This record gives sequence, structure tokens and C-alpha cells, in this order.
Amino acid sequence: KVSLAYSIMPFIDRIANEVKRLLKSKDSKEVRDERFSYVAELTDRINDYNDVLTRWIQMRQGDINLRVESFPLQELFDMVKRGRMGFQLKGIDLQVEDTNDVVKADKTLTLFMINTMADNARKFTPEGGRVTITSKATDEYVEVGIADTGVGLTEEQKEMVFSHQPSAGHGFGLMNCKGIIEKYRKTSKRFQVCSIGVESEQGKGSRFFFRLPLGRT
Repeated sequence: KVSLAYSIMPFIDRIANEVKRLLKSKDSKEVRDERFSYVAELTDRINDYNDVLTRWIQMRQGDINLRVESFPLQELFDMVKRGRMGFQLKGIDLQVEDTNDVVKADKTLTLFMINTMADNARKFTPEGGRVTITSKATDEYVEVGIADTGVGLTEEQKEMVFSHQPSAGHGFGLMNCKGIIEKYRKTSKRFQVCSIGVESEQGKGSRFFFRLPLGRT
């Protein structure tokens, strides 16, 4: 229950840092307005995470079930696009490719997984790099991928990145993404296609991905 709460901490830290910069800043009005927008964006993200945290704890306690529905991924991709500011301030190009794919899943938890992986990519990608979010459908599932041009992972880090032991600063968010996938797989045979993984090479970036059942419009 506690682990998902740790996913909120980076956003709180970033809000505090941005407020400090604003108080000390002699930047132009345009730059200050951008930073104010970023603080507002982070605050909204914390509210989203609080909702997810509440639902996740309730699910772990058996109080509520997954809210499974078919929905277009583009709805969530559009929401992620609105979070470009955090990437831009670090000098990272966020590319979210439009998609026609439809998934059958819990919309809130799907957004949580995309945001978690995207923020993880932002954290480990240096200035001038790129983070790309895509989806690809098969006859049975849709794979959502978050690729970056960051520092990459060693073989040892790849083995531990979704475990309960935070690996190289990747923290609890990815562990909870794995927990969500495991929750799906226990639901029904349809969700046996669900999986989560990472492809990475040290110094050449990473690609995190997860698979959800194909939905119907």
C-alpha cells in the first residue's frame, strides 16, 4: 500500500524546486509563465496519482474491482501530450504518436502506467534527448511502448527494474505497474495477454512496454 504513495514524491519535490526557482528567478515573464504552467501541471498530476493510490489500496483490500471498459488509447495519449512542459524544461523532445488502437482495460490505471513510464524515461534521458510514446495492435492485444534515448540499463538492472527493490533510482512506480498487470492476469483468461517488460542497452536508451487486450469500439 505504501509503495504507490512513493510515486507521488517526485512530483512534490519538483513542485518545491519550481516554486524556489520562481521566487528567486529574474527570468522573463514568458519563462516565468511557463514555470507557473508547469507547477499547475504537476499539481494536477498529484491529484491523479492520489485517485489511483486510493483505488489501488481498495483493490488490494478487495473493496473494489477493476473498471474495465473498451476505450480509444488516443484519449490518454492526448492527456499525456498536455504534459510536455516537464520535458521541455529539461530540454527533452516528447513525441506522442497518434493512434487508432482501442484497448479493454481500466482507463485510470492505464494512464497511470503510461505516465509512470514516461516520467521514468524523462528522468533518465539527458538534455537534447527524446522520449517517444507509441502503440501497436495485434489480433489479441495492444502494446504501448515508451522509448527513450537515455542512459539505458545493465543486464542486472533490467532483471530488477520491476521488482520490490528499487533499481538505479527507478523506484516504486514501475513495481506498481507490474502489480497492475498481475492484477489483470488474475481477472480472466482474456487478460492472459497482459504483460510488461523492458528492452534496453546501456548507453543506448530503453524501451518500456506493456500489453493490454484489444478492445472494441
